[in-house]
Amino acid sequence: MQREPSPDGLILQTGFKSMPTLFSALGNPDTVLALFEVAQTGLIVIDNDYKVVLANEEAGRILGGKPNCLSNLATCYSLFFGKQEPCADCPLPDASKLWPKTKSIVVKGRDGSDQFVKVAMIPWEGFTVLNLHDVTRELNLLRNVDLTKKELRAKNILLERRQQEIAGKTQFLEQLLDHLPDALVTVNEKFAIQRKNAAVATILPRADGRKCHELLGSEIPCADCPATSGFADANGQKKSHVVAGRFFTEIITASPGGGLLLFRDTTRQIQLIEQIRETRSALTRKNEILSGLVSLGAYMQKATGPQEVIEYFMEMFLPVIKADKAAVIVNDIREGNLWFTFQKGLDEETLKSLSRAYLSRDVQSNRMKVSDSEFFPWETGVQIDLRGASGKRIGIIVLPTSYSDEDGELIRLFIEPLGADIHNRLLMRQLEEKANTDPLTGLYNRGYLDAVLEQERKKQEEFNIPYAVVVADVNGLKKVNDQYGHEGGDAYILKVTELFRQNVRSSDVVARTGGDEFVILLVDTNHASAEQFIVRLIDRAFTEVFLPVGDGELFPVTVSLGAAGSDAFSHDMLLKEADHRMYAAKEAFYKTREKYR
Repeated sequence: MQREPSPDGLILQTGFKSMPTLFSALGNPDTVLALFEVAQTGLIVIDNDYKVVLANEEAGRILGGKPNCLSNLATCYSLFFGKQEPCADCPLPDASKLWPKTKSIVVKGRDGSDQFVKVAMIPWEGFTVLNLHDVTRELNLLRNVDLTKKELRAKNILLERRQQEIAGKTQFLEQLLDHLPDALVTVNEKFAIQRKNAAVATILPRADGRKCHELLGSEIPCADCPATSGFADANGQKKSHVVAGRFFTEIITASPGGGLLLFRDTTRQIQLIEQIRETRSALTRKNEILSGLVSLGAYMQKATGPQEVIEYFMEMFLPVIKADKAAVIVNDIREGNLWFTFQKGLDEETLKSLSRAYLSRDVQSNRMKVSDSEFFPWETGVQIDLRGASGKRIGIIVLPTSYSDEDGELIRLFIEPLGADIHNRLLMRQLEEKANTDPLTGLYNRGYLDAVLEQERKKQEEFNIPYAVVVADVNGLKKVNDQYGHEGGDAYILKVTELFRQNVRSSDVVARTGGDEFVILLVDTNHASAEQFIVRLIDRAFTEVFLPVGDGELFPVTVSLGAAGSDAFSHDMLLKEADHRMYAAKEAFYKTREKYR
């Protein structure tokens, strides 16, 4: 059987039994041959037995132009590879693959070099059309570009080639067009849509638009459209669109009478780029924070005082949370009193207002925060508690602005070591204060009482917070010592100490100033409240209380009390006035009892 070129150059197998069937299905043979020859890609038609029925000149050129490429009863696998059996990976028999089915092959060119060919397989009138696309040039170009641009450049080259192929307007090319993954639209000079592929309906927001801008959901043309002055000027340009959170890249190509617009949904790519940027930024920030925490820990080891630590801490901490103002207020070992304060970017009046709010009873009792107080100087702000290893609050940091959840995690990384360091320094202060305690009762002595009274005086002058003192004298201690010995007297003193401790607040101070004399400092308390405290103390603690002495004997535990508040008396007169009132109470006590010697 011989092959011969058609008048139009088409190579066909004459006498092959499938030919009449093919032409009968398609109509005029000359028309069929002309259609195949006008195609700009290689076309080969095979039957169900893989035998070649038709092939155009472009296919011959791609396959090396061998004279016997269409010898009698040639098959596609023998034509491409010289095989005697169909290819094991041929997609045609695979029913799970959708049309068009594709396969990439390598054939030898006329000069013996490898030709890379992409074969698209499409069913056609009972036969299969193999569309041979020579991509050798594109692949060679891809090898010479940077790896990160490789896929994008190849895809653009393939898209440009496809855009050229679409100009054929044949039904065959229209089918190929609809299988493009990106939305392709042709418009005239007035942007009216002439043709669009199937991807428009799945990719663009409004598939029923009559003009290109309507496809993107806009009723008016884009203000900065590159094609405003004509598609010739806009040829090859790109434009980005953002619609309802989705990103589209439009590639403009000039075409006769208008333009060819390719829309690509780049939302996923842009989101990935943003995620990569955010991840890199977060890693950089965390590395900086980690380095800062290490430096903070090292500085805490060598710093001698808490003020130094706070200053160093603020230099690192405020930039991390993007703040420029802050205040730090730290408790003393005695609750309700301040050890020290620190401010950054604030004036002294603001710091004083914050300190006054922190010393309020509601804040000290955790019923409210400083930011809820009438003394808070900003409309918005936040209080961050400093806590030691025990979990007890030892101070606060106040910021004028709130922070994000992410910053909240970072703040905890900074706050925890700072709280632990201050807590350790407070413990050291507590050890130092042991020298100011009474060895029998563990209560503070007169020297410590004088120091805290001076602190309360300054606190009243600065923050207008009153305080009061209660002077107590144990009744009958001399009688217990004489009759039951000093062990009995010590037990009496310890019992009174226990009752005092059970009935005062943790912020108050109880001191033993003499053998049978005690002084109770009541913080944030006025004169009237101090007198009420005495009434409650006698009723709740010193009523029907007895100390076992001797052989089954019980000795009544009583004290005489006198109070004075700083709102009613001067600082220098407080103890004298309370002492005077205590002696008046003692005289009243002995009017109803026998006075011991």
